[in-house]
Amino acid sequence: MTSATRPQLEPRISSFRQNGMRTDALVLSEPGGKFKYKKITLRDNLLEPDECLVRIKATGICHTDLNFASKDRGQPENFPCVLGHEGAGTVIKVGSWVEDIAVGDEVIVTFTSCAQCRNCETGFPGYCDRWFKYNLGFSRFDGTQTIEDPKSKKPLKGHFFGQSSFAREIIVCETALVVIPAPTPAYELLAPLACGVMTGAGAMLNIVKPQPHQSVCVLGVGSVGLSAIMALKTLARPPRRIIALDILSSRLELAKKYGATHGINTTYQKDLMPTLMEITKGAGVDATIDCVGLPKVVEQIVHGTARRGRIVAVGVGLLTNAVSINTFEAVQAGLVYQGSLQGDSDPKRFLPWLLKMNQQGKFPYDELITTYHVEEVAEAIKDIKEGRTVKAVLLWDTH
Repeated sequence: MTSATRPQLEPRISSFRQNGMRTDALVLSEPGGKFKYKKITLRDNLLEPDECLVRIKATGICHTDLNFASKDRGQPENFPCVLGHEGAGTVIKVGSWVEDIAVGDEVIVTFTSCAQCRNCETGFPGYCDRWFKYNLGFSRFDGTQTIEDPKSKKPLKGHFFGQSSFAREIIVCETALVVIPAPTPAYELLAPLACGVMTGAGAMLNIVKPQPHQSVCVLGVGSVGLSAIMALKTLARPPRRIIALDILSSRLELAKKYGATHGINTTYQKDLMPTLMEITKGAGVDATIDCVGLPKVVEQIVHGTARRGRIVAVGVGLLTNAVSINTFEAVQAGLVYQGSLQGDSDPKRFLPWLLKMNQQGKFPYDELITTYHVEEVAEAIKDIKEGRTVKAVLLWDTH
């Protein structure tokens, strides 16, 4: 049954009348709390016709997970909860409407979309009309939950980005699944593609689309920023200048390894405009991808941007962040400041292509990955925050 002919599900009251399956998950009790490896109940008996049951093998840790777990961004009404939105695993059950996914398929679990609105139908599912309800509603679209605490019998908030893949088994809508044909790469290579890697590479290739004569800049060279820089290796003629900005010298060295021609440590270089203008011979930067969302730094980059230049925001930072742009300056320069969600990517097309580029040695994002067993989540988060790990991936099995 296609999305165009599929009937809409009627809202229903959540019911836990029947027993579900026991599985493992990283449960977060409160904003700013610690992830605890616990048993939960998954209501796999409540699988909807358009859903699949997936056994997760690996889950990437994204800064978005850490932001929503923090005191600054975590909303008390969304706790206790299970986060995680970079899953990879195996399909073990499918709903009655699911036609293009089969039991045994290896999948990347990415964000959820309706597959019916104008943006979904034109290749921009990240801008689905129902995005917020599907991905940030901490429930199914109809408000129901599929996980609960086995002791208290109380529901846990889930379906983060439609998946909550900090769990060994999850229930997820079919639109969130990207099937990877055999031979399938290791799960730890699949998981990061679901969000961070896709976002960086997509922002560069789908939006910036740099020309050989141009200069590009990437603010923040963690996994997202480095993915943006690596993506330039897939071009026959990359831009002449690739400028990396970060507060860690080690990250800047990585950026140069993967193609950056210049690295600027913003801890020491406070005034960016003259430096950017010097590097670009007075022309300014043609396009910047902002992966961190620090207004004071972005405002400096605005002044170092070329005429008809572009700044693409993919990092958010605090929810109260706001960038001040002088309207006269913007008009005179033809400046474009735009946001990008998931790199303006269509995962079902873009992710298999990124894997192909990786296999050809043109997109070596696998070199950024460090794996941890799921029970080592605290160590993984510490390594991320202290800059020892670029991309942490949790493994649900040790073999």
